Amino acid sequence: MKPFGTHGVLAFTFLLATVACSGGSGGPAGPGNQSGSRLTASIDGSPWTSTLGAELNGVPLVLPGVYSIAGVQSNSYILVIGLFNIPGPGTYPLGVGPQVAGGFAQVSNATGGWVTPQSGAAGSITLTTLTSSRMAGTFNFTAVALTGTATGTRTVTNGNFDLEVRPTGSIGPLPPNAGSKVGAVVGGAAFNAAAASGSLLTSGTPILTVVGNNDARSLTISLTGVSTPGTYALSAAAPTRVIGVANTTNTFANTWSSNGPGGAGSVTVTAITAARIQGTFTATLGPAPGTTTTGSLTVTSGIFDIGRIN
Repeated sequence: MKPFGTHGVLAFTFLLATVACSGGSGGPAGPGNQSGSRLTASIDGSPWTSTLGAELNGVPLVLPGVYSIAGVQSNSYILVIGLFNIPGPGTYPLGVGPQVAGGFAQVSNATGGWVTPQSGAAGSITLTTLTSSRMAGTFNFTAVALTGTATGTRTVTNGNFDLEVRPTGSIGPLPPNAGSKVGAVVGGAAFNAAAASGSLLTSGTPILTVVGNNDARSLTISLTGVSTPGTYALSAAAPTRVIGVANTTNTFANTWSSNGPGGAGSVTVTAITAARIQGTFTATLGPAPGTTTTGSLTVTSGIFDIGRIN
């Protein structure tokens, strides 16, 4: 079985909630279709329409920026989309964890389940409308086998929804430090972190750190002596300022660093506030010292936008 991960646990939780709301576990029946509510898609090219899910029960909102869209078609698929750190309308990636603005998607049937991998780019959801009472938009994604006897992938296209949002109690605004993002073009291919975080240590010598990873690669930035906006050249000499990239498989032969032969580049920190750290970066990375990695790796169009917790 593939690693379940945080997004898989949450998907399973949302799935149980869906079954309960549909009456499958003795839960309360829905209040009836809300005016204009719909949730439709194509799954592997076949039309799918929810008849026992969010179009009846709405989209629960229990925490700021956290939404779950759940649909059920009898004798067919259950579809779940979980979203985190959503401030308003826009396009967000599917295939990311709860540190990032975006979410995951899962489809399942009587034999098994498929979930978006933590690639950072397994699909997307576009919210054209998001208010305290309504959510509408489109989505698409590709999910990989996860549970039961599921094999292969499930491709979901033409996703379309217009649903009632149902807050539980008084839900406040999304905190200004919610959600992080790290992205770049690495070796000519787009890299979008499925998990992203960072920190600024200010006791003693300041150290600014940014980390982003997905199921294929990790990217780390470490800048010693940096606590204010500015452009900083990468350097192996003190104060050390380094960018590193590693593949998730066979890291000993697939790790590059600005400290490696031919390594160079810079990081521009554009903003440091109480809530966020933002900036851009570019680099040429050589084989990391002490590894069997060969060749160089270019990193361009790098950006980070980190919600601070320290």
